[in-house]
Amino acid sequence: MLRIRKKMMIAGLTAMMCFSALLTGCGASVGGNSENNADLPQCVSMVMGVHEYFPTISLNTDSVYSQIYNACYSYGDVSAFIVDGDPYAVCNYNITAPDKKIDTAKRKQLASNNTKQIMAEMSVASAKTPEIDTLSAIAMSADTLHSTSGEAELSMIVYDSGLSTTSLLNFAAQNIIDEPVESIVSQLESYHAIPNLESVHVVWIGLGQTCGEQSNLTADYKYKLQEIWKAILEAGGAVSVTFDKSPLSSEEYQGELPKCSVVPVVTDSLELAAAEEMPEIVKWDGNSNIQFLGDKAEFVNPDAVMEEIKPVVEYLTENSEKGVYVFGMTATIPGGDLGIKLSEARANACRDILIAAGVKESQIMTVGLGQVDNPLRTPDVDESGRQIEESAQKNRAVIFVKQGSRLVDTLMECAGK
Repeated sequence: MLRIRKKMMIAGLTAMMCFSALLTGCGASVGGNSENNADLPQCVSMVMGVHEYFPTISLNTDSVYSQIYNACYSYGDVSAFIVDGDPYAVCNYNITAPDKKIDTAKRKQLASNNTKQIMAEMSVASAKTPEIDTLSAIAMSADTLHSTSGEAELSMIVYDSGLSTTSLLNFAAQNIIDEPVESIVSQLESYHAIPNLESVHVVWIGLGQTCGEQSNLTADYKYKLQEIWKAILEAGGAVSVTFDKSPLSSEEYQGELPKCSVVPVVTDSLELAAAEEMPEIVKWDGNSNIQFLGDKAEFVNPDAVMEEIKPVVEYLTENSEKGVYVFGMTATIPGGDLGIKLSEARANACRDILIAAGVKESQIMTVGLGQVDNPLRTPDVDESGRQIEESAQKNRAVIFVKQGSRLVDTLMECAGK
């Protein structure tokens, strides 16, 4: 007999999942109960990113099975949530003890049966709403864990890329990856948007891993993404935060999924190497070797600029059918103009040096963004309207984007072209 009291279930689940990736390292590190220490109920909640641009995930692994099994064996709770634009609950079970005392063998059998039923229910869930809101899914999961009655061991497994594309933490709309972590946490706190993770052990699998049309993240982007999420989880009071970096399969989900925005991934000048294949987006900001004199479109050191963009020159001269857009951007000047003319002049200065190096003029398109909002812009003004110099330096930039990139259309729209 199935000994599960079902507290909540969302119907209408679709599209059987293809499971291929391995989920490792989260068995022993989340929670701590087992059959030999089942006095304290174990409550586990899964946050599952079954959406576009995240590899197919697997629940059929020993580590996931053991977490759910231990919750069933200890008469705890099991819940699961899907990450999409409007996260929803797949299931929320409270596993109740039998009316009569049973022996260990029978208890194991019931735990095993309940585990299989729960995992089967979770395995057919997928995103329903466009975009990705990981933060809200985590908050829902945390609230459910805290709704358990009595003392329990609380564990959360987040299985997602962490690349949110909607709501407060939107990596697709603005370049918040370069914003100071403490500023991000402070702003989320001001909106009371930090999840309550008191007494919760968190393990995150697949952070920063992508597939499909979403560009692979650079090492720097992955590092910053982890720092942001770690700070948010710790601000919420998590007992422990572990990131499992085991590589997932790059296989895409085989069923239909709602559309999601692509997050721009910038390669900075330090990571630009040989020109065999130019990255989709390359950015030189005020901290790079491409620097301009104040309020002018003149390079501080033209020789350094030529050396810096040499890989781009090689790529374009060897691939005459390919092209590049050069976007200029300026820092925010409260009360000043939008800086469109200055940013366009700086983009043209980069065009001129490319042409002087042998690139065809027809391969280069220049656009001035000034201080217009766009996905590559870092917030550089504080709440009082004063410029944040560290962030402003990131906006004093020229960005090279390969022709054909989806980002080109977005930036052109931002520029009003």
